[in-house]
Amino acid sequence: MKQKELFYTFFLRALPIFFVAVLVYEQFFPERKILVQQDRLVYLPDQKESVPLELEWVRLKELPEDWISYVVQVEDRRFYTHGGYSLSDIHSTLLSSLFFFRKIRGASTITQQLARTLFLSREKSLSRKWKEIQIASALEEDLGKREILEYYINSVYWGRGMNGLSQASRYYFRKKSIRLEKNEFKALVQILKKPDWYSREEVVELSKTL
Repeated sequence: MKQKELFYTFFLRALPIFFVAVLVYEQFFPERKILVQQDRLVYLPDQKESVPLELEWVRLKELPEDWISYVVQVEDRRFYTHGGYSLSDIHSTLLSSLFFFRKIRGASTITQQLARTLFLSREKSLSRKWKEIQIASALEEDLGKREILEYYINSVYWGRGMNGLSQASRYYFRKKSIRLEKNEFKALVQILKKPDWYSREEVVELSKTL
C-alpha cells in the first residue's frame, strides 16, 4: 500500500513537470506553426486546416476598446498574462481524468477555445486536450494577443447555429455588428459560456438589464 502511495505522490509531482518541460522546449525552440491563408488557418505540424473563416469579418479596431476589455474580463481574465493555456487547469484536468474518471473539462482560456473551435472536434479526451494546448501555444506564438481576440470574436460559437459576431448580431438583434449598442454587445458576451441555453427573446431581455 505504501508503495502505491509513493507512486501516486511521484506521479502527481512529475506530471506537471513533464508538461512544463515540453511547453518550455517549444517556447525556446520555436518554428512557425500557423499558416494564415485568406479563408482559413493551417496548423503546419499536422497540415491540419481550420474550418473556413467567416466571410463577414469584424475587425477588432472597429470595436470600442472597452468592449474588447469586456470580452477578456468575462471570458478569460488572465488572457494577457498566460501563454495560451493554464498549467493549473491542465494539471487538475489530467488528475480528474486519470484518478477520478471524470470527463475532460472544456477549454479555460480564450486561446484554447479558439484552437478547439477552428481545428478540433468536441470530443472530450486527453489526446484532444493535449492537441488543443499545442495549437493554442502555436496561435499565441504566431498570431499574438490582438489577432487571437479578432479570430475569437469572428469564430466563437454563439448558439442557435451561429458562429462569430456578425452572425450573432444579425440573429439576436436583427442588425449588423457595427450597429450594436454597448448593452447588446455585453448581452452577447454574457451568453458565450452557455449559448444554447438562451432564446433570442431572452438575449434581448438580458440586454435591457446591462
